[in-house]
Amino acid sequence: MRAGRALRRIIMNRIIAEVSDLAGKVYDRAAEDTAYPYVTLGPSYWVDDSTECIQARSQTVQVDVWHSGAAKGALEDLVDDVSAALDGWAVDELTMHPLRVTLARVMDDPSGALHGVVQVEAMVEG
Repeated sequence: MRAGRALRRIIMNRIIAEVSDLAGKVYDRAAEDTAYPYVTLGPSYWVDDSTECIQARSQTVQVDVWHSGAAKGALEDLVDDVSAALDGWAVDELTMHPLRVTLARVMDDPSGALHGVVQVEAMVEG
């Protein structure tokens, strides 16, 4: 499995294991009738960060947190929980530096739902 897809799977598994208020509802892409709250993985990108002897990339993944019918404070709590689960976390499955949360945001979505964003970055070798 390539590094980008492996990192997405690792992030999903970590959130499922650490954020019990989501009851395991963490998806690459959710169905339209998925009950709130839940998490989906949003856009990702990487830039080459190789050096002479090490091939590496700086990978960024957006984690989208969705909620509806609740006060923004409930969504802020979930965003904080997701951020805490991911920030500084290192894994053995990939050769990488610990994940870093670089952005956390809570906003209204045009759909009427509440939308949280947690952006994580990792330096991944390989």
